[in-house]
Amino acid sequence: MKSFTCVSLVTMTAIALLGSQTTLVSSQTNNATSPQAETSPKQGFSVKNMDLSVEPQKNFYQFAAGNWLKKSVIPDDKVALDSFNELIEQNNQKIQKIILKAQSQSSQSPKGSIIQQIGDFYTAGINTELLEKLGTTPLKSELDKIKALTSKKDLIPLLAHQNLIGVSSIVDQGVVADKKQATINALYLTPAKLPVDNQEFYLSPNFESQRKAYLTHIAKMLSLIGENPSQAEAQAKTILEIETALAKATLSPTEARDVDKTYNKFTLAQLQKNYPNFDWQNYFSSLGLTNVKDVIVTDIRYYEKINSLLQERSLEDWKTYQRWQYLNAKASYLSDAFIQEKFNFFGKTMSGVIALPTRDRLVTEILVSSLNPPISQLFVKQYFPPATKAKTETMVANMKAEFKRRLEQNPWMSEITRQKALVKLDKMKIAVGYPEKWLDYSSIEIKPDDYFGNNQRLVEWKNRRNLAKLKQPVITEYFVSRDTFPTQVNAAYEPSSNSIEIPAAILQPPFFDAQLDNAVNYCSIGAVIAHEFTHGFDNQGRLFDGDGNRKDWWTKEDEEKFSQRANQLVKQYNQYEALPGLFVNGELSLGENIADLGGITIASSALKRSLTKEQLATKIDGFTPEQRCFIAWGQLWKAKFRPEFLRQIVQTNEHPPSEFRVTGPLVNLPEFSSTFDIKKGDPLWRDPADQVKIW
Repeated sequence: MKSFTCVSLVTMTAIALLGSQTTLVSSQTNNATSPQAETSPKQGFSVKNMDLSVEPQKNFYQFAAGNWLKKSVIPDDKVALDSFNELIEQNNQKIQKIILKAQSQSSQSPKGSIIQQIGDFYTAGINTELLEKLGTTPLKSELDKIKALTSKKDLIPLLAHQNLIGVSSIVDQGVVADKKQATINALYLTPAKLPVDNQEFYLSPNFESQRKAYLTHIAKMLSLIGENPSQAEAQAKTILEIETALAKATLSPTEARDVDKTYNKFTLAQLQKNYPNFDWQNYFSSLGLTNVKDVIVTDIRYYEKINSLLQERSLEDWKTYQRWQYLNAKASYLSDAFIQEKFNFFGKTMSGVIALPTRDRLVTEILVSSLNPPISQLFVKQYFPPATKAKTETMVANMKAEFKRRLEQNPWMSEITRQKALVKLDKMKIAVGYPEKWLDYSSIEIKPDDYFGNNQRLVEWKNRRNLAKLKQPVITEYFVSRDTFPTQVNAAYEPSSNSIEIPAAILQPPFFDAQLDNAVNYCSIGAVIAHEFTHGFDNQGRLFDGDGNRKDWWTKEDEEKFSQRANQLVKQYNQYEALPGLFVNGELSLGENIADLGGITIASSALKRSLTKEQLATKIDGFTPEQRCFIAWGQLWKAKFRPEFLRQIVQTNEHPPSEFRVTGPLVNLPEFSSTFDIKKGDPLWRDPADQVKIW
């Protein structure tokens, strides 16, 4: 449960659709001579993606990517189409080739080898004939355990056991670095993730029709495991009542980003006193933890509600609830009837997707998530040349040097805080591509005829491995989180280790293209890298020192100056309307907005500094390097969303919608205004006094 801050919105994957767990015109005076944009949209950077009939002073997003936006169509089995999804699809094709080759060789490969595990996992997943024959049989053992419960006391060890196998119904935990003592691992108690990961879904009257559909969905799922329709409907109401109570008690997405509000350290005795209806010693012992002395609770209000609900709700209610949570967590590994029903609700109703992804695609995504180190080893070996890693490391050095220069010259920061900021930047660690040492999965048994069991064994192995780190010294492991797998199109900053991870998968077009000019690469992958550097100094990252500890290292005056600028940015983004009547939450998205502003500011500044006066005047495709830089930024975030998914982004995601990731930062850059001759009275004009300048 690392607290990554990522560049990607991480648009919904195929498995997430199952609820399983992103024109120049004559008025211009910049002397650019512009080619006519062609009609077909192109992946990656291209002037063919532009709409040259639009004035950049009026709508830069449309100018930079309008032709792509007009011509691109969201596939029936997707919630969105963007640069990330384009590259994800390319990577999936590469990964599919790796998997199919492994499948053809798995029976001749040693047990526990990478080839055997990948091939047999995939074989088990696509064996629909066997999965249909098995039906609900894989669920029987755990469902029988739930049915056999005779007291709430017995519920506690069952919760622990099922948590280990991937079912966090009311309690969840993870071992990560202590935010205030980053060299030691600590046990964190977090709210369990509800099946619908949107607090507004449970609480807002705007979701009334979706809640009715959810009740129907729960009842249908319960019917698939043998409940009669009337019982299933009654149980669905009980389940929704409990989930709604938990959603109401949970911190809002904005509150959950508060570093201090989510750090509440208790001894085991204090924990038991605060929440006496839950036998914590029993729970931790059942997890295999015998050395728990203290725990960090991230959401006090949530656990107060758990404590009261355990007393208020009957044992039968909890058996019903646990049965549902187990079914919901494991249904994706069962027969087609379960997968189709999950898709009908999570894919169609909640996200507006038209078609269910094919089984081979679903299995591939689950395989990549579950067996990532093995698949990543083959992916990196085949598709990530050493030259790309070396060029990326050079770009990292350039962005770091530019950030350092800007820190040294920052006009509002005192010398005391500046020196500490420079120390933090100097200590920041950057990992590129893949880990130096791969995790060894060879001890995990993967069978060609046990899709359900394969997944369960993998989940339990990972959870036990995580819990075994408790009270051990922190050893930073790179590229082992789902956010930063080498096959993940993303990049991320982790405050507790003061480190950045740039996975191999993102170091391809449209983010990095060795065939293109520096202007495009600086303001694509360079801006992404600078975005991550900036996260170390955003509204959350700035609260951690260079060693990853939560520490007040700012002077009071500098903190006030930062907050003043940050609040100004919040107000700007609050004015952006994503859908009629639905505005961006500037406070929720503040960290990403600061990082976007820093990312493009640093990248464009570094580009300009790297070029001679003559080079700055040289045009490619009719555009100067500075123009191509900002156009590349605009095309990097080009995206189309289904309205249902866009609503979820605005309500729950810390990243704002893509259009505002383009124009939101740019209107604060004087260099952008001068590059495209934006003057007072133009829609994209912002008075210099109102422009936000942080880093």
